[in-house]
Amino acid sequence: MSEQVTATKDQDGATPSGHGPHGDAWGALTRTHAAVAGRLQEALAGADFPPLPWYEVLATLAEAPEERLKMGDLAEALVITRGGLTKLVDRLVKAGLLERTFCETDRRVSYATLLPAGRSLLEEMRPVVIAELKVAFAAKLTAAEADALRETLERVRASACSVD
Repeated sequence: MSEQVTATKDQDGATPSGHGPHGDAWGALTRTHAAVAGRLQEALAGADFPPLPWYEVLATLAEAPEERLKMGDLAEALVITRGGLTKLVDRLVKAGLLERTFCETDRRVSYATLLPAGRSLLEEMRPVVIAELKVAFAAKLTAAEADALRETLERVRASACSVD
């Protein structure tokens, strides 16, 4: 059951909750992410595919040079802890989709590398993800609005990461 709440704002734009327009935007972003990610997860499960985090790892590696990344760089790209990524990559390695290799000059550095089976699974999963993103985005946003949203979110991410 959904209720629409109309909140009054003070002179600084803050709602009674005290969040203000930036806090409200953050709340909308997190709720939207959860809704879209849930929709993607349900679609993948309905098609008998592995979970969304597997897709995200495979897609990120597919876009990387030589289809491999240092584990730390992959964790950063996915915004996941290194420990969480290690467990996830271990499952993908066990499934025969990735391999973990070590730097020849520094054994502390390891890489996750996409294997042909991982590339193949990604190509099978991709149409499901694209179809769901079309429903979630294309049905509600023009291409120009989507570009503007991406640019805005990139600015926020850069600010959060202190990258200019």
